[in-house]
Parts: sequence; structure tokens; C-alpha cells
Amino acid sequence: MEPAVFLDRDQTLIANHGDLGDPQQVRLLPGVPEGLRALRRAGYRLVVVTNQGGVARGRYGEDDVDRVHERIAELVDELAGERDLIDRFYYCPYHPDAVLDEYRREHPWRKPHPGMLLQAARDMKLDLGVSWMVGDQVRDVTAGRAAGCRTILVGGGPDLADEARPTEAAADFADAVRIILRTGEPRSAADGPGGGDHRPPVVGDEAAPDGRTDAGRDRTPQAAAAATAGRPGGPSAVATVDDAATPPTVAVAPRAEARPGAAVRGRAAMRPARPGGRGERVRTELEAIDELRRAVGDLAEELRAERLERLDFGPFVLGAGLAQLLAVLLAVLGIMQPATGEVLLKWIGGAILAQLLVIALLLMDRRA
Repeated sequence: MEPAVFLDRDQTLIANHGDLGDPQQVRLLPGVPEGLRALRRAGYRLVVVTNQGGVARGRYGEDDVDRVHERIAELVDELAGERDLIDRFYYCPYHPDAVLDEYRREHPWRKPHPGMLLQAARDMKLDLGVSWMVGDQVRDVTAGRAAGCRTILVGGGPDLADEARPTEAAADFADAVRIILRTGEPRSAADGPGGGDHRPPVVGDEAAPDGRTDAGRDRTPQAAAAATAGRPGGPSAVATVDDAATPPTVAVAPRAEARPGAAVRGRAAMRPARPGGRGERVRTELEAIDELRRAVGDLAEELRAERLERLDFGPFVLGAGLAQLLAVLLAVLGIMQPATGEVLLKWIGGAILAQLLVIALLLMDRRA
């Protein structure tokens, strides 16, 4: 199991105060490419988790979200001088106040719920207890804390920090990276949130999380910080994006979605391990539970309807009831008559005929 840094997208990695569906408008915030490179070299997997309510509001589509994520990944790699720094993008397009009916629902992937982090941990075999969640909103901190991660609130001032109660507060993304690297080795799950002053494990000759192998290179946070702080492109450097250097979008991140037919769905746009890779279908445990709950509800409704149908008195049932009363009455009157056995037999015979009529009417009702 590996440590990870979960990253909010808007106002954490890119400048975006509203809904963004145009990849050509992607602008990385200062320090983002260099910071992500330092985190990756320190041994952390990098996963973006973002709410995309603009889909639910009809302002752009899920394909637009994928293109924006492709552009972010492209710019990060270009400016950091690395390949595949960001492992995956997870996003939730649902919102309880959606304009579009198909997206109008609450969803366990929608922050402040921790669903995206939990799904990523299952997909990528991540250790949430030694991972971080970095974002600029209270919902980011809440989701990270619910998943068992340490948390960093980027910007926002003391009032927002008091409300969010993150593990750490950072002035900007570069500061958040310095905090993560400064804490050293990832703590164990037993330490609890925010505990310990440790370091991520050193990765020597074996393959690093991104699949590259650097024999003999020290990948501790201290080594990464020392390697990047004294040269351009270090964690504290400012990233600039030249509009003229923005190439067209290249489709490199196919979408993987939950299995059709589930009561709720979550989507993950994933960076493939190599060009041409295809995302896998994912289905959360919460979706399976919700589907089972819906099936049980449908079964209960069918049983209730069948019970009501049985209580519906049709003409045959009503006639059978009257005939049953007649049979009982004839039998009682026959017994009460002070007469010979021949007279009693007539009364009892009438009761038997009435009882046969009851049976015939019930059989007719069943066939009807």
C-alpha cells in the first residue's frame, strides 16, 4: 500500500472561481507543477478529486470535464519536465439541486463525502492513514478527515481554518507541499490523524510510483526538498503559463464509469499508464448497497400490492360469503327443528348444497 496526496482541483491546482468546461482556459496556479514533482519524487501518488456540479447545472458536459483534466495533466507534465505526474482524476457530476434530472441526486462521491478518496484507495491500493488531502474549501478538509487522511487547507484565512479544522493550514500550494515534505515519513494508521513526525519510505533501486526506476537516488522528502529548493522549478518557484505556448488538447484520459443500472453512479477520469490505455469500470460498495436496498423495497411493494389484491372483495367472493352464511343457518335450523330424521336430513342437505355453492363461487373467483 502506498501513500497519496489527494488534491482538490479549482483554486488549488488551477485558477477557477466558477464552472470551467473549456480546456483552453486552464491556468495552473503558481508552484503547482514544481510542487507536484516534489511530492511525486518523495514517494506520494497524486490523485485529483473534484466536485463538478457544472455538469449537473447543464453548463458543460462530462466530455468537457475530461478534456479539462487532460489539459491539466498535459500542462503539469510540460512545466514540470516530467511524465504522468498525476495518476488519476476522479470527479462527481451529481448535485441535489441539479437542473438536469439525470444528475439530480446526492452522491457518496460528492465532497464533503469521502467516496472519491475511498474509491481511489481501493482502485490504487493506497494507504489512507499515511495520505494527505489538500484543498481550499471546508468540504475538502471534511472529506479528507472522513477518509482518515491528514488534511491541509490552502488559503482562506483564520476564520475558514477555524471552521474547517484541518491538520495544517497553508498560505498557498507551495506552502502546502513544504508542510507535507517537512513532516517526513508517513505515519502509521495507529498514530491517528495528524500524528507523528515521519517520512515516506525511501525508494531506491525499485520502481517508483510512476513506474520509473532511478537507481540509488534518495527519494526521502528531505532529499526532494533539498534537490528542488535551490534551483528554478523548486517547490517555492512561481509557475507561469504563456498563452501562446498552450497547445491543442490531446485526448489521453478516457473515462471509466460505474456499471449501468446502479441506483447511483460515480465517474473517474483516469490517466492511463501508457498512451492508448483504457479506464476500467468501477462500482462502489455504496452503489451495490443502494441497489440491494431498492430491490428489497420493490419486493416489499409487490407483496403489499398482492395483499391488497387479496383483500379486494369481488362479486364471487361476496356471493361465497352469503352462501356460507346460508349454509350455517340451514344447518342450525335443521338441528333445532323438533322433527323426524327425514326432516332433519332435508335441512342438512340444504346446508350441504349451500356449502358446495361456496366452493364453486371461490373457484370461479380464482379463475377470474
